[in-house]
Amino acid sequence: MEIASGITFGIALVLTSLCINYLILGSKLRIDFYRLALTASSVLLLAVVAESLINPLYELWFGSKLWEYRILPLHDSNVSALGLIVWTAYGIHLYFTMQTLEAKLPPRWNTPSGIAFIIGFEAPFVFEVLGNLIFLRLLGEYYAYYLPSDVYHLTSFRVIPIYMLCVYLGLLVLNYLTSLPRRITLPPALFSAGIVYLLAG
Repeated sequence: MEIASGITFGIALVLTSLCINYLILGSKLRIDFYRLALTASSVLLLAVVAESLINPLYELWFGSKLWEYRILPLHDSNVSALGLIVWTAYGIHLYFTMQTLEAKLPPRWNTPSGIAFIIGFEAPFVFEVLGNLIFLRLLGEYYAYYLPSDVYHLTSFRVIPIYMLCVYLGLLVLNYLTSLPRRITLPPALFSAGIVYLLAG
């Protein structure tokens, strides 16, 4: 049931993102399968590594964790096995959304820092809130339970600067990977590394 719910959420996220971004961009929305796979696999690997490192550091500095995964937890509940589906789907959503942001943002915002600022709000208050509400509906349990109660444990204002920093660094990594000559083996390698890292927890 947990895996089916993860697949349901992942498909819903991807289809919703595709429709919204297509409504905004129309035929200008591109689907380059290499870039899509590169973005999705990079997001998966970077996200699960970041989650497993940031949450313990937050606990060390502030005395308690920021979140706990409640569904298929790994790495001391800092990561979920469903991240394989959820973060991959978010990477596909990010691939579509980045095209819209790059096409519609004014030049001063159309930078890695400007885009990271926007996604730093979008990710917790759209992706995480809706994700948790869907899992609560399907399974009666939070996907990622935030210990602070400022947003009813669905997410937290405290995560915004963390998201902004992680997205900014992730965009730099993604821009670098995108600048490399295309290697068909790169996205599968990144995806495999993300799976191995998850299973190591």
